[in-house]
Amino acid sequence: MRCDYLKGIRVVDLTTYVAAPAAGRMLADWGADVIKVEDFRGDPMRKFGDQMGVPAAEDENPIWELENGNKRGVTIDLKHPEGRKIMRRLLATADIFISNVRLASLKKLGLDYESLSAEFPGLVWGHISGYGTLGPEAARPGYDVVSFWSRSGMLVDMPPIGHPPVTAPYGVGDHIAGLVLLGGVLGALRRAGKSGQGGKVEVSLYGTAIWVNGLMVISTQYGDQWPKDRYLPSSPLANTYKCSDGEWITLTILDFERYWKAFCQALELTDIIDDPRFSTLLAAKEPDNSRTLCRIIEDAFLKRESSVWAERLNAADIAFERAGHYHEAASDKQAIANHYVEPYTNANGSRFMLPVSPVRFDDNAAACQTHAPGLGQHNVQVLASLGYSREEIDGFRAAGAIG
Repeated sequence: MRCDYLKGIRVVDLTTYVAAPAAGRMLADWGADVIKVEDFRGDPMRKFGDQMGVPAAEDENPIWELENGNKRGVTIDLKHPEGRKIMRRLLATADIFISNVRLASLKKLGLDYESLSAEFPGLVWGHISGYGTLGPEAARPGYDVVSFWSRSGMLVDMPPIGHPPVTAPYGVGDHIAGLVLLGGVLGALRRAGKSGQGGKVEVSLYGTAIWVNGLMVISTQYGDQWPKDRYLPSSPLANTYKCSDGEWITLTILDFERYWKAFCQALELTDIIDDPRFSTLLAAKEPDNSRTLCRIIEDAFLKRESSVWAERLNAADIAFERAGHYHEAASDKQAIANHYVEPYTNANGSRFMLPVSPVRFDDNAAACQTHAPGLGQHNVQVLASLGYSREEIDGFRAAGAIG
């Protein structure tokens, strides 16, 4: 059953790739009528599966489904005079407009905030950029890997000292920025519902990265060093250790003194429980003590398989996790039980597990899944709903205003 929290809300989605489309996807999941506008070539995300070894065909395109399911799709040439008129008529029916098209291009098309707010004062205008809309780099193109991961410090500060930068995973910063945009446009929509006045909502990948990494942005101003030496972590009990089966256990014991004894007992390290070098966080953080303790813990974990340590740490009520792998999430019983991944059937009948929005409402355990639109799939349907006749629609197509 599909959520209807946003039923009656129309969203015009002029977006590409991941970040802004992800916001539109969640609005659609929650019941909004999201109409994705593409040019005749289509959103490049339609073919992104090829880069990841995933099918990108019309009848099987899982990557495209992830960001654009539950939407309707139209193709409009926004440089064509009639295409621009169609877009204006569509916007006249909309509550929200979202885009990640660069501002200079939006302005040329008359789709910038100033132009649209003058014509449609109740419209909520939402935008995602790479680096923000102010400052000397506002016009730069930006993607998740460069604007979010690389500029923020995550690529080079996350690996241990001396290691090369991590390989940034696709779409992580995009999805976080999409969530931020979602929250912003819904806040502006609430105000519009009360006052009739829409508003501008701006989000950037770089700004989102700074906020996401806020603890480190603050701590490094006070001398906290990143990247870290793995033997000089923030705490020896907040570190990752390898087990005999080659898997890793991540510890996050934030209340050091409270869990120190239980941890030592679980790891068969009872001989160091009362060692003053290690039994308090302040002592354990001393560089020489930290290096020694990390190696003691490292040697202990290497004696047994990760499953054994997981059982013991669970029994001691200690916060930890076996470091998982991407491929495990699709079959993870916890993820399935909470509807974080759901079975999805492609148009050709093949199936896969689709990651979905982690938000759950009390009356909707799982959202309805309708296929992401084919290129221009809903041209006739949407334009007819705007009052255009079939003859007019055919004329627009013949003139090249729509696909």
